[in-house]
Amino acid sequence: MKKYAYSLIPLLIGTVLSVSMGLTIWVGFFFVFIPIGLGVSIGFFLSIRFGNPDLGRKISLSVVSLVFLIFLGIMQRENMQIEETVIYFAYFISTGIFTRVLIHYAIAKVFGPLIWGRGYCGWGCYTAALLEWLPIKENKTIPKKYTFIRIPVLIVSLLIPFILIQSGYDYYARHIDSSYNSFFIESRKFDQFIWFLAGYISYYIIGIILAFVFKKKRAFCKIFCPVSLIMKLPARLSLVKIKPSRNKCIKCGKCSEVCPMDIDVKKYIENGQKVLSTECIYCRNCAHICPAKAIA
Repeated sequence: MKKYAYSLIPLLIGTVLSVSMGLTIWVGFFFVFIPIGLGVSIGFFLSIRFGNPDLGRKISLSVVSLVFLIFLGIMQRENMQIEETVIYFAYFISTGIFTRVLIHYAIAKVFGPLIWGRGYCGWGCYTAALLEWLPIKENKTIPKKYTFIRIPVLIVSLLIPFILIQSGYDYYARHIDSSYNSFFIESRKFDQFIWFLAGYISYYIIGIILAFVFKKKRAFCKIFCPVSLIMKLPARLSLVKIKPSRNKCIKCGKCSEVCPMDIDVKKYIENGQKVLSTECIYCRNCAHICPAKAIA
């Protein structure tokens, strides 16, 4: 029963965030963090119960993506894309007004990775939610030269909102939403929704194409995703990492073969090290496949 207790941790964290922010900032956080925490907890439970991390992660990713798509996207007309976040951040710098999108970004992609690394990519990313269900059995290694494409994608993603702002694009509404406290301002709902749909659809299309071209579900993450670069620095310092167990590594290399992010897991484990690569999404495929149970 002790091992199942760990699956409740995401729900506990989600509940704490919901209560603390839902009562002080925006009541909608009750419909964000609790469902997300519950989805990840269900994924953890299924992974432990059936000994299959892929099944648990697919369920977790699907539940979390529905929260983003239905509640935040369709109902609230929010947009969590990086371009949107940059616009919000620029607005925050100039006005001091902090938005709920920035809260999501801070928790999931800036400060959260200091604790759970890139676990968001493995268990909560709405783009990966679709990619993980693709009928692709192969897990080909992505040539390193293609992974640098993420850099110009990130640069373009950062430039787009600044160009819009400098061109006089009026993104923000002229009133304070009554559901916010005095530190929040509402942006133009229709414009947000268009950005949201455009980002969602374009990422899915690119992700599916890359997955089939490179015979790898997570090709998008390795080649195109700009957010992964932002998460790398805090992920390096994360508290939660894949690590060796007390069992001896037999150097079969199966852990490295199944890694969706092309990490040489075997090298870390046989040297008695934690997996320090900032590409790790904590999918735990390596621990599941290890015949010696050498990975904790």
